[in-house]
Amino acid sequence: MRYRLLSLLLTCVAASAGLAQPPAPAPAGGATAARAQSISHPQWRELSSDQREALGPLAADWDKFDSDRKKKWLEIAAKYPNMSPEGKQRFHERMPQLAKLTPEQRETTRENFRHAYSLPPGQRQALTQKYQGLPEERKKALAAQAHTKKLAATPRRPASPVREASSVQPSPH
Repeated sequence: MRYRLLSLLLTCVAASAGLAQPPAPAPAGGATAARAQSISHPQWRELSSDQREALGPLAADWDKFDSDRKKKWLEIAAKYPNMSPEGKQRFHERMPQLAKLTPEQRETTRENFRHAYSLPPGQRQALTQKYQGLPEERKKALAAQAHTKKLAATPRRPASPVREASSVQPSPH
């Protein structure tokens, strides 16, 4: 699963890599609190036609997203006009999968993304191609292995202070 998420994210991001645009200008005139809320947490109907085109696969769920998720999707949507037609297609195909990730899966995906982009581009591309060429059974096995490693690496909660204090023996001095 982890590697599938990595592949999914790499493909989506690779389509838009290096295409950042400056943020949209602030609205003219004094923005009221309601208007400011609308900008940071826009409803689907409040998006521009370009944003709706870029985020089309999310239309049914958009109004359910929290403001942070909307902000991240809007940042990605700003890159959409500069993507190649193939990149736009891949982006739209993968968008529903990415939008359905749990918060834990999104964090894992971000970690994988950070790790992948710390690699030289050639190595990153070679690994992605190698993974995509694997049979489905092997991909599933790698995902299960990654999940097991993550569970083993998860730190356990420290013992409660009360338990620690009761287990400390007084000094014989």
